Amino acid sequence: MKWSIGFRLGFLLACFSVLAAMLVGYFTFVSGRDMLNDRAQRALLATTQILTQHMQAGFATVARDTTMLAALVAETQAAQAQATPAVHAHDREMLANVFKATLSARPAYQQIRLISAGDHGLELVRVERSGRGMVRVEGDALQEKAHFPFVFETLKLGAGAVYVSEFGINHEGIPDQGGELPVFNMAASIVQGGQLVGVIVIRVTADAFFANLSAGLPAPYGFYLLNRWGDFLVHSDRSQTYGFDRGQRILAQDSLPPVGQIIQGQSRQVVMTHQGSDGNPQVLAFVRMPLGFQDDGRFMVVGLSQPMAVVRGEVVELGRSIGKILLALCLGGIVLAAWVSRVVTGPLHEMVRATQAFSQGQAHGALPVKRQDELGELARSFSDMEQQIRLQMTELNASRDAMTHLAHHDALTGLPNRRMFEQRLAQALEMSRRSGRPCALLFVDLDEFKSINDSLGHAMGDAVLKATAQVIQGAVRQVDTVARLAGDEFTVLCENVDSEEAAQQIVAKLQQAFEQPLDIQGKPYPLRASIGLSLFPRDAQDAHNLLASADAAMYRAKLNRRTSTF
Repeated sequence: MKWSIGFRLGFLLACFSVLAAMLVGYFTFVSGRDMLNDRAQRALLATTQILTQHMQAGFATVARDTTMLAALVAETQAAQAQATPAVHAHDREMLANVFKATLSARPAYQQIRLISAGDHGLELVRVERSGRGMVRVEGDALQEKAHFPFVFETLKLGAGAVYVSEFGINHEGIPDQGGELPVFNMAASIVQGGQLVGVIVIRVTADAFFANLSAGLPAPYGFYLLNRWGDFLVHSDRSQTYGFDRGQRILAQDSLPPVGQIIQGQSRQVVMTHQGSDGNPQVLAFVRMPLGFQDDGRFMVVGLSQPMAVVRGEVVELGRSIGKILLALCLGGIVLAAWVSRVVTGPLHEMVRATQAFSQGQAHGALPVKRQDELGELARSFSDMEQQIRLQMTELNASRDAMTHLAHHDALTGLPNRRMFEQRLAQALEMSRRSGRPCALLFVDLDEFKSINDSLGHAMGDAVLKATAQVIQGAVRQVDTVARLAGDEFTVLCENVDSEEAAQQIVAKLQQAFEQPLDIQGKPYPLRASIGLSLFPRDAQDAHNLLASADAAMYRAKLNRRTSTF
């Protein structure tokens, strides 16, 4: 059988077209698969970092409650030995009612205690959660706690410091009152007349505390928490947690060796793949999180896991799309090659060159998509494949940019978040040290914001936060950095502030802005805010203490406003 040169040329061109399409599809699939895997790991790590920030904010909330209660006790005579029994009874009854209200407002809190600095750490007031509600323990049931770290360690820290205990199983109480449950304690000292007279201790149920923080995680995610030695505190398999309390050590670095880099201080974060207990591979990300409010080297490790099946599902979908396009392209190439002739060899060469250019990521000339024959069909199929692949690449890039923006900005208000604010604050302090010009930090906290959420709903609370962000941005200078740290807490970083008077002018302008009702959905809504001010380097020498100073100033302003109201 004698084949014509046109048929042989068509056959060869068809084989080349199919091979080229398969190579393009293969390398596109491999590239897309690698990008999806990389994106999934980076997204999981970013989510873990955000969860870590939320956990730190949760610890900060408990710390604020602890210091607030310590300040309240300091205003009473409940812990003073020289007070009369009637005064003791009145003040301690008042404190017990405050403790009960705090436990009611904070479901994760299990117990609040006022402990004397003397009398071997005798409990003066103790209120705890039980099956009967909020119960005050009195009389002989009050115990001496001086030998517990949350007492003597807190007294060592002195005034103004907050102590956070290690996580462990509570063996002090009975089961229905928090016994045998994972807990941690947060404590603050009470100062009266320059003397340490007692300690406020809040015991928090770990399961409830973490459930509140991880409630927003999607179902495929798994949550892990380790102490600084690598013991599991939270694990999908509860039998793996708190092994040290049962006389055995179940360490994460034994089953997940890369975690050892964080435990040993060699890295602050790791991402890995691991075979899960169900036999399916997982992607895991772990991030180191400081524990406590003193730089004593203590830390915890927060981790998230995601099944690889979620990522592979996207890869399979991408492969199916590319496979369909390649199948259509190959069929078109075979049909086109069956009718090829010398007249169409030129356009075929153009198609081959376009395929080669696309496989190398280079631009190519116009394709004969307007032809009403096989060449036109092949050209249109190739163009569709190119557009779909580029569309998918564009979506991948957009998703990456969105994750980057989410990692540095607050999703509700669009303001910089804590992470981005801390970076800018560090840069501003460095510039201030070099230039010698001070900078100011404002801490803004809304008054009675929780009541808005409770009475009007979270949708109204979100609208108030958005309006608050607009008010703050409108009141300060354009060069100032406005950020939302968490909840209703906002900060304003004012660089190149020449004097305290200039900073106070900014505060006054911001206070005037809040004197006007907020515009919430076209309706006026009165709202007040407490503002704290700290100056660098007058009030602090580093970013952490500068923020703490502004936070403390804000709470003083809030307390003064409440005092003046009453």
